[in-house]
Amino acid sequence: MPTPPSLTRSAAASTCSGPSAAAVLSTPTRLPLPPGVTGRVSFFAAEYDPKTLRPLQAFTLGNPDDLHPLASIFKPLVVQGVLQDVDAGKFRLNSTFTTTAATRSIEDYPAGRNSLQVLAKRAISLSDNTASDILHLAYGPERLARAVRQQSPCTSVLLTTKAWWAAQAGLIPDVMTADTAAGSRLYGAQPFEQRLLTAGTLIAASQKLTGPDVERALDAYFHGPTYAADMEVNLQNTSTARAYTDLMARTLSGSALKPATRKVFRDILATGCCRPRTPKLNARYWAAKAGSGWGILTLTGYVETGDGRVLAYTYLNDGSTTTDAEEMEKQIRPVVLWIEQNLLALRTLR
Repeated sequence: MPTPPSLTRSAAASTCSGPSAAAVLSTPTRLPLPPGVTGRVSFFAAEYDPKTLRPLQAFTLGNPDDLHPLASIFKPLVVQGVLQDVDAGKFRLNSTFTTTAATRSIEDYPAGRNSLQVLAKRAISLSDNTASDILHLAYGPERLARAVRQQSPCTSVLLTTKAWWAAQAGLIPDVMTADTAAGSRLYGAQPFEQRLLTAGTLIAASQKLTGPDVERALDAYFHGPTYAADMEVNLQNTSTARAYTDLMARTLSGSALKPATRKVFRDILATGCCRPRTPKLNARYWAAKAGSGWGILTLTGYVETGDGRVLAYTYLNDGSTTTDAEEMEKQIRPVVLWIEQNLLALRTLR
């Protein structure tokens, strides 16, 4: 492994304001959050011009320009990237990839050889970390990081899931130092180009670890004395509710893809978690993705209504007193219903 970049001390940003911050009138939502939601919440839901995707009106909760960890809601960007490579002729939908010890992340995984299309669907519908990582590595983590930054300067997608969890679990001390929490703060404060170098080293180091080893160490970390609540926002891929909603409004429609891959992308995102079981919103297309973690729940989505309107939203909750990921996921259904109520209210503003 190359000599790891040094982690130097500087101030980490906690907020980020994109161009839409002054371009749209935002109104605080009047709807109270569902019972049981605790911690820091940022929410942004907006109606967009169907042609220009310029935000027209928005509801907010908390500070929509606060940076939060994205958890798994970054995965549509990975899937879009590899489908763009299909359009460019680099891959085919039936191109196959083999899961190896180096690429296997935590939790369930697709064994053996699987097609790009199968991995893309697993990354969204099952939120499969290994499937996402395999596609992320195929596209190129640095390449994706630069592409995302160009589209959304407030959004940072630098690491595979295995890399950030291995780092968080204290398994890469050569990069993160012996004090992982302090090392993560230094990493989070690095300028973009320096973070890219560090991220590349973390990804390479994580591939020398097995998924089960990372998962065991991660469980011990979360339940142990070294847990630091700010490590997620310093290590994970991050964005703000406002910036990510703007980005998803441009991404989840599939407009950056050719017709065949656009259909595949939209079909896959229509299986993502979550939308109401019996929607009150008249939606002809509802793309969605959720993410969860230790004290984290994230939800994003894009809706095309039956009368031709375009809505998008992002809900970011971290620092919850409900820590276990499975317990956090019990909040998904009530929060999704709360989001739908905000979208319905948003439609009545004009």
